[in-house]
Amino acid sequence: MRSKAKATATKRPGRVQRRKDLLGTVYTVISESGIDGASMRQIADRANVSTGTINYHFGNKHKLIMAALQAAYLTPEERDDAADSPLDRLKIFAFSHIFQSSTDRFWRFWVNCAAAGTRDAELRKHQNRRFEKQQVTWTKLIQDAVKAGQLPSLPDAKVMAEQLMIFTHGLVMRQILQPGAENRLHCERLLKEYFEALEHPRQS
Repeated sequence: MRSKAKATATKRPGRVQRRKDLLGTVYTVISESGIDGASMRQIADRANVSTGTINYHFGNKHKLIMAALQAAYLTPEERDDAADSPLDRLKIFAFSHIFQSSTDRFWRFWVNCAAAGTRDAELRKHQNRRFEKQQVTWTKLIQDAVKAGQLPSLPDAKVMAEQLMIFTHGLVMRQILQPGAENRLHCERLLKEYFEALEHPRQS
């Protein structure tokens, strides 16, 4: 007979994957229907599970959305695909703001959450906390890139991180408002130029 610990370890991967799949469905449904238009039944049907399963894992719709937002804002330290150098890691994170598709479900989900945050103080507070956490991570990556000689000395890494985050979030909005491959490539070029200027600033 297997021990309780072994049984738990065996079940855990399936439960983790089930939660991940449910959150992926949340991105899809909310990107299509908006937060107000998305129902627990709609999400459950799309995920091929019962509403009871969703309630078991997340409790209610609001907690489900918060969990989806939390998972979507993973910082580089929390991800498994971190590159070797601080600058490479920063670029991976920044370039994730460039859509692979004009129907990118996460960023449409993100925009819906941002809009809902104007009416939901808890959701707005959660988004602000995640933004602040990201800024801390980006600041540290910039500082480490400077120490490694990958970036020139900067007067204020925190300010630079905030500016870069604002720039990349602006690229998100541009791609949503102007969907299509041509605009995605344009936004990618803009971000490459931003990094080139960061790495090789013009001498005054």
